[in-house]
Amino acid sequence: MLRRAFLMLIGGSVVTTWDAIAAVPRPPFRVIDAMPTFWKFWDSTIGELGDNRVRAFFDTIVAAYPDLFHHGLIASGALTDLGGVPEAQARVAKYLHDVSPFIPAMRRITITIRDGFSRYVQEFVTTFPDYAPTTPVYFTVSLFGFSGGLFLAGEDTGLYFGVDELARIHGSTGNLKVILQHELFHQYHFQIAPEISNDRAAWAFMWEEGLATYVSQRMNPGTKADQVLVTPDRLSELAQPHLPDLARRLLDNADSTNPNDYADLFTVEQAPSGIPARSGYFVGYRVAEKLASTRSLVELVHLRGPTLKRAVLNALADLQKPA
Repeated sequence: MLRRAFLMLIGGSVVTTWDAIAAVPRPPFRVIDAMPTFWKFWDSTIGELGDNRVRAFFDTIVAAYPDLFHHGLIASGALTDLGGVPEAQARVAKYLHDVSPFIPAMRRITITIRDGFSRYVQEFVTTFPDYAPTTPVYFTVSLFGFSGGLFLAGEDTGLYFGVDELARIHGSTGNLKVILQHELFHQYHFQIAPEISNDRAAWAFMWEEGLATYVSQRMNPGTKADQVLVTPDRLSELAQPHLPDLARRLLDNADSTNPNDYADLFTVEQAPSGIPARSGYFVGYRVAEKLASTRSLVELVHLRGPTLKRAVLNALADLQKPA
């Protein structure tokens, strides 16, 4: 699964290593950017009939990044070698129609990534000098499959961003820097504590998301909680009255590895009746905030093992108490 976001994505064969990224004083990691290929396709086929444009999508984007589209990470199904399959053609045709309103926002996001991502990485290195990722970063269209997340699966492990879904969910005015740094932290956390990323228990999932949210705030002084919680608007205000019940539910299901017991607290699409979407992020943020009151940021992010679990569960127990 796309780790810690319920979003999705995967890697390409045409590799772009940005010089600015490689200049970061760390073992260089690959940035695989499929967006230039997408824009070349989009701009050169605007006047084409539907069937021709669908065929061009397969002949340019899918052909250029066969690994990215082969494993089924994008659009929940492999597209490689399916250019002649009616179902796959229909899926792409629908996508090309549905994505049109988001093209302006996607262009602005592409520019922001091109001009700012290396700077965000350098700021991350300043905060966490031991950041030395071995997993690549991908920017692509996802057929609205995901906005961003760390995918953990052998050779395909990587940090993936879906520019189309970023545009659909956040538009071009959202704080992209916060979003990118949130996901960079997941990549870093997997580097220093892979057992937490691999733990499917509810408490570990909540901790990873809450910690990444809290860290993105600490990296951007003056940023308010709702700016790092991102969506929906005013999440902290809306979720605060439900905090004791939310904390109790996560505490009661702390060791559950069944996503049905907690996943609805972390997705945009689902939420319990009367509870704002993504309330689990708010609970995790409050847990991280509580633990940070007696620890430095470095100590906080390096918590592991029984010490970490005990601290997280104790914080949840405190948060379930009525204010």
